[in-house]
Amino acid sequence: MSVSYQSQNTYPMVKNFTAVQTWTQVILPSKGRIITIGAEHDIYVSFEGTDGGTTTGINKLFIKAGGYMALNRGVGNNQHNSVYVATKASSSAEITLILEE
Repeated sequence: MSVSYQSQNTYPMVKNFTAVQTWTQVILPSKGRIITIGAEHDIYVSFEGTDGGTTTGINKLFIKAGGYMALNRGVGNNQHNSVYVATKASSSAEITLILEE
């Protein structure tokens, strides 16, 4: 399951979506440079996941329940086009994503 925000162009933006224990791809707009992400459950975040794929064997960041992490996407050709999110143990969780220009 993927979620696309690439047509969004007003910043900052706050978006909520549901993630599960396999990777959910979040397609990002090109101008958003700072991503802040978190949830009320333990989650994983990666730039290497595969939509619907397992979290095993993937380089990932762990964010504890109730925590948030800010990531800078870089600029120009160095920017990631998407980020992947999965829950650690919960069957599903509402994810909060904040994107700033």
